[in-house]
Amino acid sequence: MITTFYFIQLIAFQLWYITSEQVDPPAYLRSLLRHKQACRILSAALLLAVAVLFVVRFGWMTGICASIIGLMGVGSLAVLVNPFRYVNETGVVVLYAFFLMLEFLI
Repeated sequence: MITTFYFIQLIAFQLWYITSEQVDPPAYLRSLLRHKQACRILSAALLLAVAVLFVVRFGWMTGICASIIGLMGVGSLAVLVNPFRYVNETGVVVLYAFFLMLEFLI
């Protein structure tokens, strides 16, 4: 459950990040750049939805803190890894599946 929340945060931050003027997005995401405003609205809606899900799951203060800490984590991950193109879409899905499996097994 928590892995899914952070995965949605990663997707939302990545969508917001690629709409920046300084970023050269991958080829598979260039079609999204035709609708920058819609992409940013979708990203903000996803971030808000994840924050609400964290609050529902953990309570007010813990949910807000988990949402902020998660946003800092996925933000730094996206900013550090994205320019080098280390992780592509299949790599992210494999990492998500791995951490989801760990979450259910532990």
